[in-house]
Amino acid sequence: MRKIGVIDIFEITEDENTKTITNFNYHLYIFQQTNNNYELIRVIKEPHRESFKEAVDYYLSLPITLLNFRILEFPFSDKEKLRKVIPFELDNLIIHSGSKVVFDFKTLNVMEDKNKILVIFVEKNILSSILDKLSPLGIVPYLISSIELSKILREKVDNLAYELISPVEISGEDRIKAVKEELISPIFNLKTGDFAYTKDLEIFLRKLQLTITLIIVLVFVINLILGVRIFTTHRDISLIKNQMRNIYSTTFPEDRKIFDELHQMKSHLKNIKEKADILIGVSPLEHLLKMSEKKINGITIEELNFEREFFTIKGEANSLVNLDELKKNLSEKYQEVSISETKTVAQNKILFTMLIREKVLQK
Repeated sequence: MRKIGVIDIFEITEDENTKTITNFNYHLYIFQQTNNNYELIRVIKEPHRESFKEAVDYYLSLPITLLNFRILEFPFSDKEKLRKVIPFELDNLIIHSGSKVVFDFKTLNVMEDKNKILVIFVEKNILSSILDKLSPLGIVPYLISSIELSKILREKVDNLAYELISPVEISGEDRIKAVKEELISPIFNLKTGDFAYTKDLEIFLRKLQLTITLIIVLVFVINLILGVRIFTTHRDISLIKNQMRNIYSTTFPEDRKIFDELHQMKSHLKNIKEKADILIGVSPLEHLLKMSEKKINGITIEELNFEREFFTIKGEANSLVNLDELKKNLSEKYQEVSISETKTVAQNKILFTMLIREKVLQK
């Protein structure tokens, strides 16, 4: 529930030379607002600084003796148009320029060709001196009016000019009732122009500024985090690539042209797998055992190479007779044995390559 403070000025001390308020006495009413209903909580007749911490918003009531009035007639009733025209009319009716006063107006009656308007105004320096004394207390009124004047205008008296000059004093319950009516539906408000209420706007702008600042900080932090992550990712990728290159170079030292370590390694692994498949179900020791069952003099086996469906023997024979004997013996154990290459070397020895099918003949 919102609490409203009403500062009701009833006595002022004015400096005749500067036309400013040097001091003023007031009562402080604290109301509690529930929806559009206002309940008086307390009346503080001698307020001090701590008294103003309870309410969140304030309404300032000026004594009617501090206000000035003019009744003007206009052929139109549009409020925006009246607000623009009235300062020029006041220039011709008051000693001070219309720009040196703050005003509001109340339409008294509306007719087809003539509208009677009551203009309420106060000198800016007087109002400013009052607000300056309230400012150190943290008070920025959202409504500046007059309880006495508002009550007169609500009652729609016959002799308005007389009531404005000689207002009847309001006290007790009648004054509290008049304050409530003004809080619910203000008759006029001198918090306009240079004195317009901007507290809510200032609060909104401060919150907006804080929000924008936080968004900028958040964006900066996010970009910083992303930048660090991108940097560390590039660094890790570079480190992994260097490790892959070192592993590849160590594993395949014969391959000097390295352009894509991953692709080249996959290719080598594929070849290794294909060669490994050759040995599935094949025992090289078994083949060596079969070839050693009948030892042939004059034959030296130097190398055996296994492929998918065959294997090759490379070796040295003392003569063709020895080589033919080896072929004959192996033919008894394997499906196909053929000599693919021979070469005579020193001392008439023969280097040979023999191709042998892996399938063993069934006997």
